[in-house]
Amino acid sequence: MKKTLLLFASLLLLTQGFSQVQFDNSSFETWENVGDPDEEPNDFSSLKTSDGGIVINGFAPQVVWRSSTAHTGMYSAQLIVAAYNGIAMVSPNGTLTNGRVHAETTAANGYVFTETGSAGHNTPCTDRPDSLVGWFQFSPQGGDVGKVEVLLHDNTALGKLPEPAGPVPAHWVGKARYDITTTTSTWMRFSVPFDYYNTNSPDYILLVATSGDSLLSVTGSEALIDDIELIYNPNLVEVDPAAAQNIDVGADGTLLTVTETPNAAVVAPITREWKFSTTAGGPYSSFTGPETGTTYLPNFAAADIYYVICETDFGTEVVISNEVEIVVTDPLANTVTVTPSATQTLLTDEDGNLLTATETPSAATSREWKSSTTSGSGYTSFGTAETGSTYTPNFSAIGTYYIICESDFSGDVQISNEVEIIVPSSAGINDEDLEFKIFELNGAINLVFADKNELSTLSLYNMQGQQVYSSSVNSKNSTHEVNQVSGVYVYRLTSGDRIITGRIKL
Repeated sequence: MKKTLLLFASLLLLTQGFSQVQFDNSSFETWENVGDPDEEPNDFSSLKTSDGGIVINGFAPQVVWRSSTAHTGMYSAQLIVAAYNGIAMVSPNGTLTNGRVHAETTAANGYVFTETGSAGHNTPCTDRPDSLVGWFQFSPQGGDVGKVEVLLHDNTALGKLPEPAGPVPAHWVGKARYDITTTTSTWMRFSVPFDYYNTNSPDYILLVATSGDSLLSVTGSEALIDDIELIYNPNLVEVDPAAAQNIDVGADGTLLTVTETPNAAVVAPITREWKFSTTAGGPYSSFTGPETGTTYLPNFAAADIYYVICETDFGTEVVISNEVEIVVTDPLANTVTVTPSATQTLLTDEDGNLLTATETPSAATSREWKSSTTSGSGYTSFGTAETGSTYTPNFSAIGTYYIICESDFSGDVQISNEVEIIVPSSAGINDEDLEFKIFELNGAINLVFADKNELSTLSLYNMQGQQVYSSSVNSKNSTHEVNQVSGVYVYRLTSGDRIITGRIKL
């Protein structure tokens, strides 16, 4: 077996960037001695290349083959419990390891181990992966059970499997084992977490895969193994609630809570500190009294926009949480007032009186005029945003509008008083062939046409946009008793497809 160490580089975005060990040729795509009894995937070995020498290996049966039934790529590893009675009447297990097989004539003395003196039979590893995953197909005989097992150990003693009787050896750091019990002719994924026995860092990682249950294996049990992978989870830090907060100077905001999810590499105590910045993305500064708990209650003495994070030290890396925006304002500091504030009544497409926004104590960093058809809410932008310090009302549709100016004082958004704009009628079309006079006489409306050839309609609206009178007109001269209080009204004269509007005082 030939062996070249491959370190799988995995960049975990925003948190870390370092090499993490994976097994070489873990998809079993490259092989040596194909077609011979000792064919093996590169970087792995089996019973035929054990440390028993030519005597054991020469009589040992073949238990590993290259299979073209693959989960990915072209090949997988096929493990079969051999039909053989030469070693204590036990059928040799289908066994594959990245270490080396130790074989004796007494099968119970066999094991796989990390041969530190042979580069082709060991995989250095100082990482602490979170879990082991892979894919298998399994066709057992009787109640046979296969397995995929991985041991992390240091170099103070021989690393070997299976697990010895008694307490866990002191040089064992962690282990993951998946027992294959499901009979399946299609690829099935397995995933199993590592169990860690101490906080040490390992020196080596040892894998063994089998198609049978150790000394109880049954002749003919077969397993296909492919795509073995070590999973390294990121360290996660999340602050909740993440929504922006708007608070006054010196007032408490909503309590923030940090949730920290460490990966298997974390063995040191987790420490943290809440920090802030007035610029999104940092750099972040400590609070005057360091905040190191799992919660933080926002409270700031000066108006500004603050970005709060929790910086957590996992011992292996420092991770910064999501930002929470805290907008702190002085409710008495910034104001915007629109004048004149009196209600305006306009015809459609008619300019009203110029509105002016006065901002104190100084001009806002930005502003926008908005309107709503509901008093006190629902303000929306105009088709073309109005962002100047003045705005001239002009509407093309009948209705009642409420105008405000929304001023942004570096994050402190203030809304002005409302100005009501009433648009009671549509703009008129003055045609030369429709000549008439309209005037008030003794509280009534007199309408006189120069020529009358078609039916017309006269409508009257008060300054609140309400229709107070409507009547058909079918003669050149007509008088309309409208019975309204004295004041200014808007009339609307409709004749065919022509509409004429104007004002009349009663």
